[in-house]
Amino acid sequence: MAPTTTVRPRRPAAALLLAAGLTGLAALAGCGGKATQEEGKARDSLTGASRDEAVNVQVETLAPREFSSRLLLVGEVQARTDALISAQSAGTLRRIVADRGSRVQAGDTLLVLDSRRYQAAFDAAAAQAASARLDFETADRLYRNGQGISESDWKKAGNGLKMAEAALANARIDLENCFITAPMAGTVAERLVDLGELVGPGAPLVQLVQGGVKVRCGVPESQAANVERGMAARVRVPETGVETGAAVDWVGSVLDGGSRTLPLELRLSEDRRLRPGMACQVELRRAHGALSIVVPLTVVQSAPDTVFVFVEEKGRAARRVVTLGERNGDQVEVLAGLVAGDRLIVSGYRGLAEGQALSVVAPAAGHAGR
Repeated sequence: MAPTTTVRPRRPAAALLLAAGLTGLAALAGCGGKATQEEGKARDSLTGASRDEAVNVQVETLAPREFSSRLLLVGEVQARTDALISAQSAGTLRRIVADRGSRVQAGDTLLVLDSRRYQAAFDAAAAQAASARLDFETADRLYRNGQGISESDWKKAGNGLKMAEAALANARIDLENCFITAPMAGTVAERLVDLGELVGPGAPLVQLVQGGVKVRCGVPESQAANVERGMAARVRVPETGVETGAAVDWVGSVLDGGSRTLPLELRLSEDRRLRPGMACQVELRRAHGALSIVVPLTVVQSAPDTVFVFVEEKGRAARRVVTLGERNGDQVEVLAGLVAGDRLIVSGYRGLAEGQALSVVAPAAGHAGR
């Protein structure tokens, strides 16, 4: 039997070269990837600087200081006292005594309604009261002299007089309501009816305003707890250039259901150039009772669900998560996360990483970089 020979297939030369090339690339990739990974650990992703390579920064040593917050609102100038006088009886307007712009004193007649019907009713009630009074006086004299009148008839005569006098009082009120008078001294700001117009009970007739103005505005629900009577404020009317000091004079106790704001009224230091109806800007200033840690708003950075700043510690950057309070322009109060003596990085903080080496430099004159 002839011997069996096994023939092994030969690998093409090109395949051998390809395999060798892939092996070499894998080795290089392993080395290169490791080097890249190590380099990535040592370099900041934004600045590209090694964490041991010092980054120039400027710092500010924090110290507690007085801080007042500002809250900007939109308000409206209103008359200090604004009364809308309405009709109490129905009637036709027959005479205008004090028109728009007239200055009046308390009790002065403003308008006159047609009073003829009420005058007639008053005259009838007066006659009825006079008759009832005569009947009572006669019954009273006879009863006291014991001249044949019972106690029951005497009491009926007295009750009749009381009813007649009450009817006369009602008639007098109806007649007087035809003469619309000023409940206080002031100026007639608006007349809301014209001559010959029929008005009914409750219809507005005259708007009467009294001396000076005030400002009314609303504080957002989120800030309502921070507002109190006596707070200092500034009021500005940009269109006219008017600006004056003010103070919170009244704070509402119930939020407006539509705007979800708490109503406020401000007392003005000077109001001669302001007119009711003007729109204005209100700046409330709340002084803190204690000293606060305050930082520039620009140094505060955001991350998902947190805000933070960087401080310098032993030549390296340290990331501090902070809790912010109220703002005042470009300054913000820090409630937690920083303490007095911390060296806050105020320039060069962009792109810093935890542990980054730092070189503290003095700020250039007239320049504040980041």
